[in-house]
Amino acid sequence: MFAVAIVAILALISINEFSGQVMLAKRTEAIAGLSSLWAAQQLHYSETGIYAATFNPLAWDVPGGKRISATVYKGGRYTYQLSQPWGSTSFYCIATAQLDADPWPDILEVYEFGE
Repeated sequence: MFAVAIVAILALISINEFSGQVMLAKRTEAIAGLSSLWAAQQLHYSETGIYAATFNPLAWDVPGGKRISATVYKGGRYTYQLSQPWGSTSFYCIATAQLDADPWPDILEVYEFGE
């Protein structure tokens, strides 16, 4: 009975650790997507002097994704929304997904403030 209790405790610990690693693996899409979006925005800014307000002028996509509108892109797990709340010399992109059973979405963001 004592051995079963020890195995059960070790199983609970390993399940929690495994869940955390799975969440990190699921976030790689957003991390890679937002990193490449930031690079695309920097290239667009160096060429035009302003950041893109929509995905249209950017050579950016996420493998397995599709553009929903000019400012919304649906990837495999995440939905990306691009905006310019601080003017043309800035941009803000938020990636949201529901990756687990809790009621709060997983949110990652990238932004650049202008001058």
